[in-house]
Parts: sequence; structure tokens; C-alpha cells
Amino acid sequence: MGAPLKNPPVYFTVSQVRFNPLLKLTDFLPSIQEGLRNAGFPAFTVHTTIAIQLAVKDGQTIPQPVPHEQYLFANVEQTHCFVLSSDSLTFQSTDYGTYERFSEVFLEGLALVHKEVALAFTDRVGLRYLDHVFPKEGDSLALYLASGVQGLSAQLGGQPVHSYSEALNAVGNVMLRARVVIQNGGLGFPPDILPQGMAVQQRFQQAQGRHAILDTDGSVEGRALFSLDAVRQHLHSIHEVIEAAFKATVTEHALEVWNEA
Repeated sequence: MGAPLKNPPVYFTVSQVRFNPLLKLTDFLPSIQEGLRNAGFPAFTVHTTIAIQLAVKDGQTIPQPVPHEQYLFANVEQTHCFVLSSDSLTFQSTDYGTYERFSEVFLEGLALVHKEVALAFTDRVGLRYLDHVFPKEGDSLALYLASGVQGLSAQLGGQPVHSYSEALNAVGNVMLRARVVIQNGGLGFPPDILPQGMAVQQRFQQAQGRHAILDTDGSVEGRALFSLDAVRQHLHSIHEVIEAAFKATVTEHALEVWNEA
């Protein structure tokens, strides 16, 4: 694994473990909140989402709204946040740093939850990166992206507005989904990600113009007895696959620019 870039383009990172449902999660919340507060995550909020569940009544399928509560534990700066629900723990960051530190903080939070509720099994371990590829002044976006993800815009004529590419690959036991969106304007998030008030770094917020969003998502799926060491190993495997995908998506010129002091 090479040295971290001095100015990495990653603006949002997510790690997640899905586990056995906890129907009495609220009974454990005070202990979990106290543990995460002492670990540097004192900002506690509750977020309610609405999911649609299909029910059969009188031979007809009827969609029914079902409330789903999430418990958020953030640091004071709003750059790192744990999201706990009845069947998953998610860790989100807008100030990634290094993989080693990011993954250790997540695993510390997972260990704390496990200590309180005694998790039985895991169903999925996932890791996802959002990178903002914005060329420096005088450069074109084409200098930063591999030709395979640049789409047909340059060959179609007119003014490019939007381009999208996606690949789904099984790499060993890691399922990798790599998306590249090219568009004009400012920084955005995929529709399935809610930053929920987290503070995005200014250098990403200020960029306006033609840019690309790299959305690289890796996961290991399958039910297994809960093991913190197994989760750590899965995260490491996923990270290696995502790192290789990132390097295949961007150019040497991009890496040199992001490594400038």
C-alpha cells in the first residue's frame, strides 16, 4: 500500500456492518450513547425515515409506510458520525484521514455495540468512497480520468451535460460496484446517501464547474458468526479492491496533482 496522497479527492466515506435484528435496541441505547460519548461522539440525535412495506389485504398488494429510526452519534466538528439502527452500524466521515485510522475508529464503535448487545452474526460488511475529481486551473477533466470512464460526450458534439458509467465486478469474495458521474456544477451526493448535516471540507464545497464523482462501493456478503477480527479482515480486503479500482479509474497525472504540497 502506497503512502497517502497529500490532497486526496475523497470527500465522503462510509463503512457498515449489517447484523442480526435488535428488537430491543432502545433498551441498550443509554449504555451505547455513554460509551460513544466518552469515545468522542457526544452529539446525539434521532432520525426517522419512512420505508415502504408491501402487505397483502383482500388479495391485493398494498404499500404501507413503516417508520424506521436511526440513532446518530457525531463528534463536535460534525465530521465523523456513527449511525445505529436495529440491524446495522454505519460510520460516516467527511474527514477521512487514513484507512488505518478510519477503520480502527469504526471497529472500536462496533466493539462497543457488541459489548452491550452481544451481536450474534453479521450479514454484510461494506466500505464505500466518494471522490470529487475537479481539475486544477488550466487542466481538462480528461487529463484525470481513464478513457474507459469518460463516456461518449466528446464524440457526440455539442455541449456535454451529463455522463454516467457503472461496472459491477466480483473480485474474490468482494462485490465491487464502481460508478463514475461526470457533470457540471457543484459537489453533490448520490440519492441513497444522506450526509445529515455533516460538515464537508471547504475545498470541495467551493469547486464549481465540470467535474466527476467516483462512487466506489465494495462489500462482502453472507451470514457468519459475529467476529470483530473477521470484520477487520473483510474491511481490509474490500479496501484493497477499492484502492485498485480507484487507481484504474484515474490517471498518473491526477495522482501527481493530488500529491502536490
